[in-house]
Amino acid sequence: MVALHAKLPPTPRLLPPAPPSHATPTTAASAAVNARIAELPDVILDCKRLDALMKSGRLADALDLFDRMPRKNVVAWTSAISGCTRNGRPEDAAAMFAGMLESGVTPNDFACNAALAACAAAGALGLGEQVHSLAVRAGFAGDAWIGTCLIELYARCGSLRAAEEVFRRMESPDVVGYTSLVSALCRDGEFAQAVEVLCQMMRQGLQPNEHTVTSILAACPRGLGEQIHGYMVKAMGLQSVYASSALIDLYSRNGDSDMAKLVFQKLDSKNVVSWCSMMQLCVRDGRLEDALRVFSEMISEGVEPNEFAFSIALGACGSVGLGRQIHCSAIKRGLMTDIRVSNALLSMYGRSGLADELEAVLDKIDNPDLVSWTAAISANFQNGFAEKAVALLSNMHSQGFTPNDYAFSSGLSSCADLALLDQGRQFHCLALKLGCDSKICTGNALVNMYSKCGQIESARLAFDVMNLHDVTSWNSLIHGFAQHGDANMALEVFSEMCSSGFKPDDSTFLGVLVGCNHAGLVKEGEIFFRLMIDQYGIMPTPSHYACMIDMLGRNGRFDEALGMIEKMPFEPDALIWKTLLASCKLYRNLDMGKLAADKLMELSERDSASYVLMSNIYAMHGEWQDAGKLRQRMDEVGVKKEAGESWIEVKNEVHAFVARDTSHPDSASIYQMLAELVDVMQDTDLDVHVQVL
Repeated sequence: MVALHAKLPPTPRLLPPAPPSHATPTTAASAAVNARIAELPDVILDCKRLDALMKSGRLADALDLFDRMPRKNVVAWTSAISGCTRNGRPEDAAAMFAGMLESGVTPNDFACNAALAACAAAGALGLGEQVHSLAVRAGFAGDAWIGTCLIELYARCGSLRAAEEVFRRMESPDVVGYTSLVSALCRDGEFAQAVEVLCQMMRQGLQPNEHTVTSILAACPRGLGEQIHGYMVKAMGLQSVYASSALIDLYSRNGDSDMAKLVFQKLDSKNVVSWCSMMQLCVRDGRLEDALRVFSEMISEGVEPNEFAFSIALGACGSVGLGRQIHCSAIKRGLMTDIRVSNALLSMYGRSGLADELEAVLDKIDNPDLVSWTAAISANFQNGFAEKAVALLSNMHSQGFTPNDYAFSSGLSSCADLALLDQGRQFHCLALKLGCDSKICTGNALVNMYSKCGQIESARLAFDVMNLHDVTSWNSLIHGFAQHGDANMALEVFSEMCSSGFKPDDSTFLGVLVGCNHAGLVKEGEIFFRLMIDQYGIMPTPSHYACMIDMLGRNGRFDEALGMIEKMPFEPDALIWKTLLASCKLYRNLDMGKLAADKLMELSERDSASYVLMSNIYAMHGEWQDAGKLRQRMDEVGVKKEAGESWIEVKNEVHAFVARDTSHPDSASIYQMLAELVDVMQDTDLDVHVQVL
């Protein structure tokens, strides 16, 4: 990358010096002819071999040949520069052009074209501007191909006005020049101006080619697209595969699947681009199985799938078995070095919950990009591997990548699940530095993280600094106040949400009900429960019913709670009966507890909570025999109560503990300190009941 900033040598070194005053034009021409005659046949042969190796994708062999060439002329350098760009190494190509200049070889127009293409692909605007200056000094500025490459360079590097200025200075822009500008304007969202340039082109008597039409179709609305479709039928026919693929995409974007299929079926010759367009059509319509069927048909028709086809197929794959088959097929075709295929594999294994396979794919990527890291972080978070997600986000940043909104969202949500307040604050500082803290995904995750870590004031502050809010933003804040037992603030935020024009959803009302439950506001909870159904038309979920049943049970209204269970529009699940059973323990209601426990054991015989709760109820009533039978049944069924776990974060490392745990490497010193603390508490006359091993 350092070579991209290499300065061009002084002008006298780049351009051939003017002939001496005593030399005649004939003498200079003769010297040039003699120089060509003196060109070694080996150089010409090496250039041909170099070009062939580059075009066949054998980059390493080509560069090895180039390094061994005893003499490198401008043709050799141009082939090497073009080949590096073609094979995905534009940075090396741009640096190679600087090396050519330093070696004293004067570039011709082809070399400048190759250098400009490399700079455009690498985003090297500074070096591209130097090549532009060199082309002007060398007299190449009027060349149509140079102009086209300059337009592409400035457009790719975000300097659209410079690209337009280059176009205006072209003496007689051809179809390629017009097409380059049209493509640049469409990519930059300047669609109206792109249409003007297209009309200007046609007024000049130049007919759009398939590349011009493809550029316009990629950005135009349905109405204009249909007009271009008509033009294609009249002037070009419908056998341009690339233009027809753009038509398929146009109709697909506008929901006209039938028209897209018709265009596809009328193609006499279908290439991988047209097949990929049909696959994307199916994915866009949510017909994932059809997308995979199209992928299979493409292979059956003898069309070799490329990296885009594999990416789409993997994105549509919902079966682990089929996904692994596609993975194997990509390996056989040598496509695993393509970052798009690797990223699609990360997403596929992440959706399937296969964390080990996902990690193996990530480890084999030589240069993971932002998408790779984000996919791995999100997949680990979604599959419950929060610690791994946090570690990946930290590693991503240490590797020099700038996390995006989605990476921060998954990382902060993982901190929330693990209650890693210090780590979450560090991510918050990084997001603040990068300007991501006010974005919706990151902001929502910050509200959630601070709420779950007990910092409700910080959660409110994170909410307030967000530029925009969505329903999830409001829900996160409502749930935060509800979990902290501040029902009044939860209801106040609910009122703010409605006043701001947002429509509450089922999650909103669940947060409100949780807040009412924690504060014992049974009457208010019943009002909001009815409001959800009657005014907003939201059907309560099992979670809403469980919250209401817990609210009634905690208030001792067991008959009403049981009546609500009987009137539910679906069969009560384990959560409902477990909630009622917990309330029965609170009020020592043996009869209702037996009913809830029996129902719960029918649904989930291996749920330890139901056995423990019912056993405690029996014990409260002195029913020791029944309590013993219940414990015996637990042993017979093989149910074991999961040990409670706690954890603490020290220097960004999480240490987890369970009761009587001795697995920690420092357990001896930990228990020694615990014994000392117990002694101190006993010395201060505190009632201490601690068993220390």
